[in-house]
Amino acid sequence: MISYTEALDKILAEVRVYQDELVSLSESLGRVLSTDVEADRDYPPFHRSAMDGFAINSQGYSPNQIYPYHRELPAGMSMDLEPNELAIRIMTGAPVPEGLDVVIKIEDATLSESNGQKQVSFSTKEIKPWFNISKRGEDLQTGDLVLPKGIQIGTSEFSLLASLGKEKVSVVKAPKVHIISTGNEVIPIHQSPLPYQIRDSNSYTITSILSKYKIQPESVTHAPDLESEITEQIQKGLEADILILSGGVSMGSLDLVPSILQRLGVELIFHKTAIKPGKPIWFGKRKNTVVFGMPGNPFSVQTCSRIFLEPFLRKSYGQNQLPSYKLPFSATKQRKGSLTEFFPVRFETTDKTYLAPTTFNGSGDVRAGVFSDGLAVFPSELSQIQRGDIVDFLPW
Repeated sequence: MISYTEALDKILAEVRVYQDELVSLSESLGRVLSTDVEADRDYPPFHRSAMDGFAINSQGYSPNQIYPYHRELPAGMSMDLEPNELAIRIMTGAPVPEGLDVVIKIEDATLSESNGQKQVSFSTKEIKPWFNISKRGEDLQTGDLVLPKGIQIGTSEFSLLASLGKEKVSVVKAPKVHIISTGNEVIPIHQSPLPYQIRDSNSYTITSILSKYKIQPESVTHAPDLESEITEQIQKGLEADILILSGGVSMGSLDLVPSILQRLGVELIFHKTAIKPGKPIWFGKRKNTVVFGMPGNPFSVQTCSRIFLEPFLRKSYGQNQLPSYKLPFSATKQRKGSLTEFFPVRFETTDKTYLAPTTFNGSGDVRAGVFSDGLAVFPSELSQIQRGDIVDFLPW
């Protein structure tokens, strides 16, 4: 039985590189960039006024000096200075004409009129060149790297790509995924369970993890603990890039999945890890298909999806792994075995932020992950965690 870190290393060693595809910008939200994105021009593309006010030249400025003006420049237009023109009224976002290098906001201006001539003076005591002006190229210059490949497109990236005129975006093509939930006791969620039956939540847990990466499973099926039916479903599932099963991987007489997988030519990479929950996890491959055989208990599936499946997806997409954090624990917890334990915790803030354990009655507890912020790690080499001890934390 291998350790958690050994298991994760073996899983990440089997990462597949998926193809690229072009999608419209409107379809790209949540997808992962497959190529670097560079600036198509300078940003701002011109010296841009950062204020509503007046544009003047900084040379020779003194407070309360009178500046005649007669023109106004809104955003979306440009103008050249006329001979002897010393000031213009300007709006936020407008290009500052060449020859002017300061914008004084309207709140610091005093407007007046003399003999039909508009004029303005300013109370600002000191100014310097480019005061209240965003200089051309100060954000980005043509050819600058804007977004590296491997970035997941969120709201900020989505907006930025629109600013760059990216009508089409090159993203990583989503892998084909098949999900199989096994077990005689498992029924679809729309059916009323008998006392000895449970509804299938595992396929929904796995689907939720996939949806974070805009992966829609090609099929989600259920197979009872019958060798013929499990074999049929696995044969179909092995046509996918990723096959994910839940249940049937432990040591019971009806835990048929491992023997069926190997009979169908799936190479075993490991079976069982020294963790709790999730100890019976099975992992293997056949040609271009990787296979995750997860335990059947709901929280085992949620934990294994977070610590094994999600890192695999992120590396396949060229993304950095989700960070882990070190935070103090708010209680005392005793070891109940020799395995590395992952257990649900929530943030608790008093004098500082702690990790507080949530109600947890084992891997079959359907509410185990509810109201938690992630998983705390109880290393196998420790016998207890005391209040104030620093523990590793994996956010959901």
